[in-house]
Amino acid sequence: MKKNFLIASALILAVQSFAFGQNIEIYDIHEHYVPDCYKQALLEHGTKGIESDGLPTPDWSVEKQLKFMDEMNIKTAFISLASPHPYWGNNKETVELIRKINNEGAAIVSKYPDRFKLFATLPLPDIENSIKEINYAYDELHAVGIKLPTSVGGVYLGDLHPVQTLNLPDSAIKEYPPAMALYLHETTLAVLNLIYSSTLEKYSDIKFIIPHGGSLLPSLSDRLEGFQKLAESKSKNKISSVKIYLNKFYYDLAGFAVPNQLYGLLNMTDSSHLLYGSDYPYAFPDFIQNQKIKLDKTKLLNRSQKNKIYKKNIHLLFNF
Repeated sequence: MKKNFLIASALILAVQSFAFGQNIEIYDIHEHYVPDCYKQALLEHGTKGIESDGLPTPDWSVEKQLKFMDEMNIKTAFISLASPHPYWGNNKETVELIRKINNEGAAIVSKYPDRFKLFATLPLPDIENSIKEINYAYDELHAVGIKLPTSVGGVYLGDLHPVQTLNLPDSAIKEYPPAMALYLHETTLAVLNLIYSSTLEKYSDIKFIIPHGGSLLPSLSDRLEGFQKLAESKSKNKISSVKIYLNKFYYDLAGFAVPNQLYGLLNMTDSSHLLYGSDYPYAFPDFIQNQKIKLDKTKLLNRSQKNKIYKKNIHLLFNF
């Protein structure tokens, strides 16, 4: 079975669809849902948890999400859990909570099958139960993919959603939200771990979606290629050209994608590997609107390429 993994975080709201995208059905690969069981767990584990890595946990409901989607002309949203990953040192607690979270996500999809698709969450770091949850998510809940955090308890698995770095030095900018910069750092480290661990060689049938315009990868791609021979000499694993890997990934455009991130992406891959993402409900209302307007107006893409990003690439990736 082809499996799609979202390595993906972030903010809110509703705005009118603008200009180019006004009459186009949009598929949004990067939206989140905030189940009551998840919010309750965050509250039980303290203020830091409910602030969701320095950002307020949004006042979310399915009705508000549908309203946002209608105003943005989004036909279908791919929903996943955001950050923080619900692990506080107790595997049993995490296993039980993740099952509730996934069941609630599946219930949303079941009620609105044309409007939502589910990226399920896993009870990491419990590997045995995570494998069970993968099977349950695909076979019973009909999830279309798996969303994972970049690391859990400081351990990188290479195919995860950005979370806050553990044990930052006192001189680091801890008072600022990790979404400002550290998420991008974490995603990039996770992807590099995925490449240099030869995971991509072992599991070549898995499709990976990298969030936030590929994070730091567009800026680092030439540098990584320049270090290719040194990386090979230091590794016991087979490493193909990093640029080949980067070209094969899919990238969502959630966050500050236009213009600079998009420019870098188009020099690293092509528009058939780009997917629209809003980051609702963690993104600010004017932010989602402004980014959508910039994407509609950008001259870096022609009309056909924009159609691919908003709709066609999703259909090809997920075979609908």
